[in-house]
Amino acid sequence: MNEFDYEKLGLKCGLEIHQQLDTEKKLFCRCPAKLQGTREPDFTINRRMRPVLGELGVYDKAMLTEYEKGMGITYEGYNDVVCTYELDDTPPFSCSKEARRIALQIAMLVNANIIEEMHVCRKNYLDGSVPCGFQRTMILGTDGFIMLENGKKIRIDILSLEEEAARKIKTENKINYFRLDRLGIPLVEVTTKPDISTPIECQECAERIGLLLWSTKVKKVLGSIRQDVNVSIETGTRIEIKGVQKLSWIPILINHEVSRQLKLLEIKEELEKKKLDEKNVQENFIDLSGVLAKTDSKFIAKGIKSGKKLFGINFSGFKGIFGKELMEDYRFGTEVSSKVKVISGLKGIIHSDEDLNNYNFSNEDIKKIKEKLTSKEDDCFVLVLGSKKEVDKALKVIINRVKFAFKGVPPETRRALETGNTEFLRELHGGARLYPDTDTEAIFNSEEEINEITKNLPEYPWITIKQYSKKYKTEERLIKDLIFTGKLKLFDDLIEFYPDNPSLVFTTLLETTTALRREGKNMENITDNDFLEIFALLKKKEISKEAIEEVMSLKADSPELSIAQIRKKLKIESISLEDLKNLIAEIVNKNFKMIKEKELRAKGPLMGEVMKKVRGKIDGAIVSKELERIIKEKLKELK
Repeated sequence: MNEFDYEKLGLKCGLEIHQQLDTEKKLFCRCPAKLQGTREPDFTINRRMRPVLGELGVYDKAMLTEYEKGMGITYEGYNDVVCTYELDDTPPFSCSKEARRIALQIAMLVNANIIEEMHVCRKNYLDGSVPCGFQRTMILGTDGFIMLENGKKIRIDILSLEEEAARKIKTENKINYFRLDRLGIPLVEVTTKPDISTPIECQECAERIGLLLWSTKVKKVLGSIRQDVNVSIETGTRIEIKGVQKLSWIPILINHEVSRQLKLLEIKEELEKKKLDEKNVQENFIDLSGVLAKTDSKFIAKGIKSGKKLFGINFSGFKGIFGKELMEDYRFGTEVSSKVKVISGLKGIIHSDEDLNNYNFSNEDIKKIKEKLTSKEDDCFVLVLGSKKEVDKALKVIINRVKFAFKGVPPETRRALETGNTEFLRELHGGARLYPDTDTEAIFNSEEEINEITKNLPEYPWITIKQYSKKYKTEERLIKDLIFTGKLKLFDDLIEFYPDNPSLVFTTLLETTTALRREGKNMENITDNDFLEIFALLKKKEISKEAIEEVMSLKADSPELSIAQIRKKLKIESISLEDLKNLIAEIVNKNFKMIKEKELRAKGPLMGEVMKKVRGKIDGAIVSKELERIIKEKLKELK
C-alpha cells in the first residue's frame, strides 16, 4: 500500500456511520422491526420513480442520474411486518419513543447538543430503496465530539434519527428488487466533521464510534452497522465512498482514492500542456455498424447482426489518457467504463489505449476504424456497442466524463470494492433533495427526560476494554471482538459461574463460533441460554471442554433440539476418574511393545487412541496427565 505525505496533500476525511437500533417496532409505524431472512414474500408491487424539485426549486444531480438509468422497481412484502405506511398509502404514525430515547443516549455519549424541538425532513431517494421516494429523517444532536486514544478531538457534526431503507435483493432485466421488512427500522446516522487527517486515524475513529454505538441498545448482527468515508485532498474534491463493510478496508480505500485523485490531476496537467480544453472534445458520433459488419471480432459481429449499433467517437490528443493507471489495476478507461455501465446499462466500452487484439479485431478492422475516426497519431477512439437508445445514453456519459478531465476530479459517490478500489455509484447528493415533512408534527425532547437518560449512560467502551484486558490478562482485541459480536454481556454471565478458565470462554464465544460460521453453520440458532446450559454441564463435569464445539455444531444445525437432547444424541456421558484410569491401563497393557520400544514417545499415538473413547467426556488435560503417569509406571515394571 502506497504511503503519502498526507499533511502536504491536505488530506481530509470524514465519516458517516449508520446503525440500526434494537427496538420492537419501526420508527413511524407499529410493524415489528424484524428482518425475515430468506423467507418468501407474501406479495409484490411494481413501481417507477421520477425526480421531484427540492425546496430550493432545483433537481438533485444524483436523483437525475438514477432517473436516467431507467430502472423498474419491484417491492416484496410480508403481511405481518409491512403495512400501508411502508407502501406510502398511509401517513406516518407518531415517532417511536423507544427509538428516540436510544438515539438521545447515543447523542449524549458523543457529547452532542440535544435539539429541543426536532423537525422531520424528507430526504429524496430515487434508487427505489424507499417506495415513497424519500426517507424521513430528523436532526437530534449537533456539535459533539469523540476523543481518539492520542487525545485528538474529532468533532461530530450532526446525529440524526431516521428510517432504514428497504434491502436490495437482486437486479434482473433492468428491474431492482427490494424487500420491505427492513424499511422503517429506526436508524441513527453519526456524521463527523472532516477533522481526520490520516487513513489509520480514520480507521480508529470508525472503530471508536462503532464500539460506542454497540455499547447501547442497537442491533448487533451482520449488516446492522454501515460506514461511509468522505475523502478529499487540497487540490482535489470530496468523494463519498459508500459500503465500507470492514474497518480494515478503510486505510486501503483512502490510499487508493488519494492515488486516483492525484492521477486525475496529472491528467488535467497533461491536457493543459497539450493546450487542449473542452472545445477540443468533438461530439461527432460515427456509425461503424456497416463498416464492421464482417469484422473478425465475433461478439461485435454477433451484436450487429442482432440489430445492435456500433458507434465510435474520437478524442483528439487523448492517446495514452484512457490507459493511464489511476489505482491498482484501474485506469482512466475503467473510470469511464464504470460510469457507462451504471447509467446506460451497457457492459462497458472499448478504447484504443488497450490491446485491441483481445477483442479479436484484425489489422484490417483496426485500419477501417482509424480511417473513419482518427486524423492524428495522438488521437484516441472509443467504441460502444448496444441498442440505439443505450448507445446514445452511453456516448453522452462518455462525453461528459471526458470533459470533466479538464477540471480534475469530479465530485461523486463511489462504491467500495473488496480490492480496495472504488467504482462510480452516483453523482454526489446535495442539499437540493432535502425539504420539510408536512405530515409530521414537531417532536420535543424535555429537560426531565434528558436528565433521566444522563443518569444511566453506559461506560465508554474503550475504558471497559482496558479494564477487562487487565482483569483477564488478555489482548484488548478480544474484548473489542466481544463488543462487536454483541457477546460482552454473555461473557459476563458465563464468567460469573465459570470463573476458573476465562480463556475457554473467550475461545468458545469468538474462535469456535467463527470457525463454525466459516463451515456454513447458522450460529444465530445458538442462543445465549444455550451457551449458559453448555457451560453449566461443563461446570458439573458432565461434558468436557472438548465436547463444546461438537455440541455447538449440532445445535446450529438442529435449533429445535435442546442442549440436553443434543448431549443424549451425541452419546456424551461423563466418565469418572477411576473409569478413565482403568481404560488407560487397558490400552497401555495392549500396547506394551510400543511402550518398551518408544518409552514416553508412545504417549502421542496412545493419547489419540484414548481420546477416541473419552472425547467430550472428560478434560483432555486430565487424560494427558493420567496417561503419562500410567506409562511411567508401566516402564518401571518392564525394567
